[in-house]
Formats: sequence, structure tokens, C-alpha cells
Amino acid sequence: MSPTPSPSAPDAPRPSPDEAARALADIGRRRDQAHSSAVEARWVYVLSGVVFCALFAAPDFLGQEASRWTPAAFGALAVGYVALLNTRKGAAALGSPVRTRRQEITPRFRRYALLTLLAVLLAGFALQLLPPDRHFGVPYWRTAVGAAGGAALALFGPRCRRALLSAAVRDGRGTGRSAFHGTH
Repeated sequence: MSPTPSPSAPDAPRPSPDEAARALADIGRRRDQAHSSAVEARWVYVLSGVVFCALFAAPDFLGQEASRWTPAAFGALAVGYVALLNTRKGAAALGSPVRTRRQEITPRFRRYALLTLLAVLLAGFALQLLPPDRHFGVPYWRTAVGAAGGAALALFGPRCRRALLSAAVRDGRGTGRSAFHGTH
């Protein structure tokens, strides 16, 4: 019984340089499409910006008792958002058909992301140590900060997400696989 030739055998036809160039260009185009698809729908960023502004400005309009429940509201919304992104139906509802494989995120990026998160958390705890009536001499300062943060989130959220993805992903070096899951 003679062995059947496999496609990887030396006798297999090789693609021409033009075919190989087209295939590589197609891979690059598909990778760019995957990067674009890994970002949630625009309405998610706009709604998040509006909610951020409203929760941040709540103590200015509803009084100091609102400053007791707004951190819990921020936390509940963050946990809900992460829970939605980690389920197939939730991610589809948010307009995110693909996500990055955790193995493809570089250890250096993870380290910087964790250090940044730690710095933000420490800054938040430090702000909580300020006296509750501290307003920095500016009336409605929470509203101004919330409006600026919400507008930045709504306007620059998708662009920032794409930039973070391109910094985090290894581009498949050494693995030969795509860095994205087709479905959740």
C-alpha cells in the first residue's frame, strides 16, 4: 500500500509570489476587521458617558446623601458591564461580536494595566479622605468633571479601545493563530 501524498509534501504545488502577497494582504485586512469588531457599539460609549456624568453630578443636585450611593451605583454598573461582555448574548447586545484571547495579551501590557488600575484606585481612595464639604472653591465642580469625563468617554471611547487593543495584542507572533475569538 503506497502512502497518499499530503499537502505538505515536497511535491505539493507552491503558490506564486502574487498569490502569497494577496493572501498576506488578506490576512492583514482580516486582522484589521477583527480589531474594529472588538469594540462595542457607539451607543454603549455614549450611554456610558451620560451615566458617568449623571452619577458624578448627582451630589451637586441631590445633596450629600447622593454621595453615599453613587459609588455603589458605579460598582454595580461596572460589574454588570463586565458580566455582559463575558456572555455570548450580553456581548452581542453590546455590539461586540469578538473579543481578544487572554493568551494573546502581552505580559508587559498586563503589568502596566494593573499598575494603572492600582493608581486609579489609590487616587479614588485618597479623594475619599478629603473632607465631605470640600469643593475646591468651584461650585458644581463634580458636574463639570462628570461632563468632561462623560464627553471624553462618548467621543474617544472607541478610539481609545482600539489603541489599547493594538498595544495589548501580540499580533500572533510565534503562534500562527488569530488573536481573536470568533464568538464568545
